[in-house]
Amino acid sequence: MKVRGWLAVGLLAPVVALTAGLYLVPLGVYLINGFHRFKDGRILPVWTLDTYAAFFTDAFSYKIMRTSLLLAAIVTVLALAIGYPVAYALHTRVRGAKARAVLAVVLFCPLMISVVVRTYGWLILLANQGLVNTTLLRLGLIDQPVRLLFNMQGVVISLTHIMLPFAIFPIYSVLGKLDASLKEAARDLGAGPWATFWGVTLPLTLPGVASGGVICFTLALSAFVTPQLLGGGRVQVLPLTVYNSTVEINWPEGAVTSVALLALSVLAVWAVNRVLRRLPTVA
Repeated sequence: MKVRGWLAVGLLAPVVALTAGLYLVPLGVYLINGFHRFKDGRILPVWTLDTYAAFFTDAFSYKIMRTSLLLAAIVTVLALAIGYPVAYALHTRVRGAKARAVLAVVLFCPLMISVVVRTYGWLILLANQGLVNTTLLRLGLIDQPVRLLFNMQGVVISLTHIMLPFAIFPIYSVLGKLDASLKEAARDLGAGPWATFWGVTLPLTLPGVASGGVICFTLALSAFVTPQLLGGGRVQVLPLTVYNSTVEINWPEGAVTSVALLALSVLAVWAVNRVLRRLPTVA
């Protein structure tokens, strides 16, 4: 056992050292700047909580946090609302293993393309003369183009598309572990398809829903490229504040904003974990 233990340490040591050197150390140095003061374009080497106090007493900071949380919540709800039926159909309607594999690859394809490319694609689709507005105008559903760029709507649409695979596959994974005899027993007791779904399938797949939800929420909360390009500077979220502060060499403000973003993400994961402990598990 001792030899195996030392062997495991030896195998893990390079990875731990690389992670510490390239991630933890720079991150720690950056976060330490939060305890310094930025003045006249310089970071003053004095230890203080002034930057934290300025951030958490500024109404604009809370507005940015509310926008970030609202954006992440809307995207998560939409991704789950769209993703659950897709995952359910993939599990129940697609019978062949090859067909499922093909559909899985299709669903994963967006992840193989850079988020920048996908976002620029949505810029073209959502423009006033883009495919979406042109189609709606030709169908007579609108009289003039709907403004879908440089606002919250465009960011939500693009982020929902990006987050869909992260919502679908945790749910699909849990659906694959369901015991078919439970649904058969419900039907034998007189439950119809809807009653079986609401009474058996949905409760047992809630862990997958929760897992997909926390992944979508944390990724949407930390999204930078999509709000930057599709928001046009009008959708202010925490990652954009971190970026702008860093570019302006105001590392103390960027560090404090990063701490706020990290705290919100950790709280979201903690809350979901608490909920998961109370949900039924799939055998």
